[in-house]
Amino acid sequence: MKKIVCLILAVVMSLAMAFTAFAAEGVLDANVDPFNTEVTDEQVTICFSSEPAYIWGGGSGVISNEEEIIMHAITDRLVEFDRRTNEVVPSLASEWEWLDDTHCRFVLRDGVTMTDGSPLTPADVVYSAGVWMEKSANNDIGRFIAGAEADGDNAVIIEFNQAAPDLLAMLTWGGFGIVSEEEVEALGGIDAATKNPVFGCGKYIFKEWASNQYIILERNDNYWNPDYKGYYKTIRLTFINDPASRALAIMSGDVQVAYDMPISMATTYIGNESVNVIAHTFGQNTRLWYNMGPNAGATADIRVRQAIDKALDFDAIAMVGTSGMGEEVHGYFPVESKYYNETFTKEERAQDIEGAKALLAEAGYADGLDLTIVGMQDQSPVFIVIQECLRQAGINLNINIVDTPQFVEQSNGGTYDLIHVGDLVDARYPAIMTFFRQFFIDTFCIGGAKYTTPEIDAKVGEFIEEKDEAKAKEIAKELEDTWKADMYFSNTYPEMHAALTAAGIKGYNTVERGFVDICGFYK
Repeated sequence: MKKIVCLILAVVMSLAMAFTAFAAEGVLDANVDPFNTEVTDEQVTICFSSEPAYIWGGGSGVISNEEEIIMHAITDRLVEFDRRTNEVVPSLASEWEWLDDTHCRFVLRDGVTMTDGSPLTPADVVYSAGVWMEKSANNDIGRFIAGAEADGDNAVIIEFNQAAPDLLAMLTWGGFGIVSEEEVEALGGIDAATKNPVFGCGKYIFKEWASNQYIILERNDNYWNPDYKGYYKTIRLTFINDPASRALAIMSGDVQVAYDMPISMATTYIGNESVNVIAHTFGQNTRLWYNMGPNAGATADIRVRQAIDKALDFDAIAMVGTSGMGEEVHGYFPVESKYYNETFTKEERAQDIEGAKALLAEAGYADGLDLTIVGMQDQSPVFIVIQECLRQAGINLNINIVDTPQFVEQSNGGTYDLIHVGDLVDARYPAIMTFFRQFFIDTFCIGGAKYTTPEIDAKVGEFIEEKDEAKAKEIAKELEDTWKADMYFSNTYPEMHAALTAAGIKGYNTVERGFVDICGFYK
């Protein structure tokens, strides 16, 4: 068995190193192409891995990745996020100002026309905010909105239920698209509009949904922003669960964009002249979390956690986890973040098997230790690397592959030794660092109530609310030093999105959480 594990590890590592050699010239990044300037009557077909249950998730309260992507196309928001500059920029709101910590006033842009021909008004924003609060109270679309009111004929004030400057960045998410009550009622009300969303003032207009087959969007030729040009007249969205089949659809010419590809599969197309390989980070780092809660076993002992950390080959883990596209993580935040701190140096990350063995012996496990890691199928190659690293230190790691509901149950219930999961930290959203917030203990705090403290929770709140970004970075460093001292987790690598496009397709841009922007493609 040891020989088999070592062989698998060697093969995976050699493939990852091969991908790295080609990465510079064979893999394209997102958000780098010039914006399109041409308009045609052509159609682009984009293949998702699954079909959404609703298109207007903000009205249903059920938010899927696919729904968020589509809502970015058919609605606009008060503000947008420029992925090239990492700044919030005007959209339906031409300007804004914070009146106090929880109230922001938005001045609406003139000349914006909704799908039904009516002009955008403050009443539309007030109505949209009411839908977020009513239908999405249990998710991030509605959780932090306290109300909205018109302020004259061209402005609206949105009230939030907590102080958080980066709530502006959250308002750029697809679920915060602005619609009018008249449009929704003309469609038969909110429930009907969730599956027939002919509304908004976005770059494209919803046209047709053939269940289990396709969704059709058509370019909005009355779009308010003359600087935007939609190359394709229609966007056809199809759904294929199997990633290999999505890749074959690209090769056959049936599809021009295959979204949400496993990075390990996407990189096998490097060098194929008929396919573009896209790989990019999106602000989410992965971490190996140690159970420190009431159900914890050996990992309750800091010496065991430190031993595991010393035994890991972080470079190998990152190489396998990103298929050679990313490097090991040395801080809680992504390196491109304004809050990044190098909490660990590369020297500290160096594998130290003897040091790990000494700590295990000190903790009473000189004769070995059995642990279990819980995760899903896509992380099996990474788990094999971790397993081999720990074996060298005398730890037998059992790999327990489960489905998503089982993973959520075991992680939230604290019935594990190790888990490997990331969290989104590209901005200081109010929901950031949920694993350390007291009010998220019952549903999000991995490991149970002992995984965090009131002091850490208060410090996280201070970080979220701080207006000065330089001070916020200092607070982040204080938190990271605390987590490092107590070895709450081990940072591993940045999570990445991958996709395939047909050769000649340009304009692969992203929106929130690295989701694809389906409006920017061109040839």
